[in-house]
Amino acid sequence: MPSIIETAEVLTDLGLSSSVTAQEYAIIEAAITRAESAVRRYLKYDPVQRTRTEYYPQTDFDYLSRGTVWESEGGQAYLRRIATAATDELQVRNIPIRSITSLWIDYDGRAGTRAGAFAAETLKTEGTDFWPNYDGIDSDGHRICRDGIIRSEGMWPTTPGTVKLISIAGYTADELHGIDFSVDAGQIVEAVVAEAIRRAKKALMGMKSSALGWTSGPLSGEKLGDYSYTADSTLSTKLYGGMYELMPETKEALESFVNYGYSLGG
Repeated sequence: MPSIIETAEVLTDLGLSSSVTAQEYAIIEAAITRAESAVRRYLKYDPVQRTRTEYYPQTDFDYLSRGTVWESEGGQAYLRRIATAATDELQVRNIPIRSITSLWIDYDGRAGTRAGAFAAETLKTEGTDFWPNYDGIDSDGHRICRDGIIRSEGMWPTTPGTVKLISIAGYTADELHGIDFSVDAGQIVEAVVAEAIRRAKKALMGMKSSALGWTSGPLSGEKLGDYSYTADSTLSTKLYGGMYELMPETKEALESFVNYGYSLGG
């Protein structure tokens, strides 16, 4: 999975860009991995732009009352149950949608596990059969759908795995770093860097390095004869956030980027 930030971004903010040991580098890389994972979990998606293949719906509606429809395939007809709570809006997980490469609807698609699923005749046309809820334009003049909602001419299927979607979604590197002001997602990178630094400092403070001055906490006592030192680990926990998954200020910064529609509807 592509990274949201580079290791150098955290090294610079820690003041270690010119001199870093292999052990410190490994600690910082691990901190970045954990920070990115925590941010992705909070957002409910991966914000890095790339092509994805997904199957929808991803929520089973079996608990809802169902009706029935007849479907034909080859020389046979099938009576299939459908949920009465069908809707003309499909909420996708990864946002923002930048473009739809292909979309198929196969009521017996079974998430692509059935031989012959999503055949050519099940391919749908954007603008005729479906259309993303485009609500903006990026710096290249391309449309962007921030909420991740795809509308349909009719009702979307309600059986999981009946819609196959290939799309490009997420933010470019420039957008994530606040360089592109048409679509500014700079707060995501800022949040990841801040969380990575917090995690790295907690780990580095567990080391005793006279060269860098890392200790298990702020120095609270020292003795010269038979040298010893005392660190205030309680204060260190307060300073670096304890065991929070994400700090409250990080959540606040990310709030406008969370895909609440997917978490509520799937």
